[in-house]
Parts: sequence; structure tokens; C-alpha cells
Amino acid sequence: MSNYLQHSQKIVTAVDEFDFLERIKPSAIMEYFQDLATVHASEIGIGYGEMKEQNLCWVLNRLSAIIDKSPKLGEEIIITTYPHKPGLVDAVRDYYITDVSGESLIRGTSRWCVLDIKSKAVRRCSPLFNYDDSAYNPKYAVPEGNPQLPVLDTLVGDVKSSAGQVKITDLDRNGHMNNARYADIMVNCCDFDFYSSHEIKAFDFNFLCEMKIGNEYCVKSKTDGKTSWFEASGNTRVNPIFRASIEWR
Repeated sequence: MSNYLQHSQKIVTAVDEFDFLERIKPSAIMEYFQDLATVHASEIGIGYGEMKEQNLCWVLNRLSAIIDKSPKLGEEIIITTYPHKPGLVDAVRDYYITDVSGESLIRGTSRWCVLDIKSKAVRRCSPLFNYDDSAYNPKYAVPEGNPQLPVLDTLVGDVKSSAGQVKITDLDRNGHMNNARYADIMVNCCDFDFYSSHEIKAFDFNFLCEMKIGNEYCVKSKTDGKTSWFEASGNTRVNPIFRASIEWR
């Protein structure tokens, strides 16, 4: 595995990364992923600064994660990321979180595209990567990951809704709501008793539209058996902001 493009980091889990039941938060998992991807992208010459010089930026389109076993509070874990061979207009990056003995805790995958900062037009990904095919890990962490999620109105079940507004602490360095905050919105839509008696096995995200400071949003959700579905939209927008799902155990 060390022959492929990769970056690994050992960390100790912190108290703010866990919920009131001491289970790892989806938002913490997403922060692990994005922090490691940021570091590795810079190492291979396609990081935030390098891209900005070309008037380009990476945009996260989809993300999936499977929690094989929740890490413990204060546990030492190892996070590793591998980029796959990029397509013409998208690039997939995988993540593995293990304990120090190598046992799988969490597996994840994400799909990215490149945008022109000024025009917002999609640019080609493949010219940014100057590596032979042998440099890319052929194994996928989540073989069925990064799916296109269904429109909420096509699903059966009772609909619940909540609302909110983008705050200063939600913003990333691009001035948009950080992707990890979307996961907090998703979890906060869950019924408290249901959440307390069920454990998150996996989750998926489709990121469809950016949000900026002051934007208001409404989130609708449905639960059908062991799966919950979520869809957020803005008060002044027709198109959805994100779709998400949780598979429960």
C-alpha cells in the first residue's frame, strides 16, 4: 500500500468530536477527512494555495462513510488517504481510519471537481495530476460510495422539518458553510429518542449548493426502517442545498 500516493496521520481523538453518548460525530469524521485531504493535496502540488494561483478551487460534490467501529474518546487512531486516478472532470479520494493495531474503524470516500473561482465553470481535473497509473490505489474503501441520493418527495414516510441560519462559526476560509457543518445540521434533524437508541452505521452526502453567511435554510427528513433521508433547501432557492442519508444499526 505504501507504493501508492498516500498520506497518513496519527491523532488522539478529542472530547468535542463525540456526542453525548460518546459516539463519534459524523461532522468529526468529515473534519478528519477534509483536514487530511488538504494536507495531502498540498504535498502533491494541488493544494489550496497552488490552486488559487491558477484561479481554481476544489469543490466537494459527494461523500460517503461507513463506521465499522466507533473510535473511543482519547484513543490513538491512524487516518490515511489515497487519491484515485482522476477522471476528466472529477476526482475520487478515499480514507481509512484504523486503530494502532490496524483494525478498521471508519472507511470513507469523496468525489471532487475543480471550479474556476471567477466564472464558477467546471474545469478539467486530469491535467492537474502528473502521475503514472501505478501510483493510484486500485482498491476502493467504499465500493458503492458517493451515490446519487433520491429526491425526498419520492420517498414514503412522515416528513419532519427544522430550520436554521448560517452563522459566522459555520464558515470556511472560502466564506462558505463548511461541509462538516452540514453533518451537524443532518444529525440535529434526528428524533432524540430514535437517535439515542440507534447507532449510525453509514452516511452519504450530495452537496448541491453553497451557503453563505446569513442564508436561511429548511431541512426535511424521513425515516424508513433503518434509513433516514434528509434534504435541505434555502428559503429563497428552488434548488436543494444538500441531500443526505443515514443508515442505522
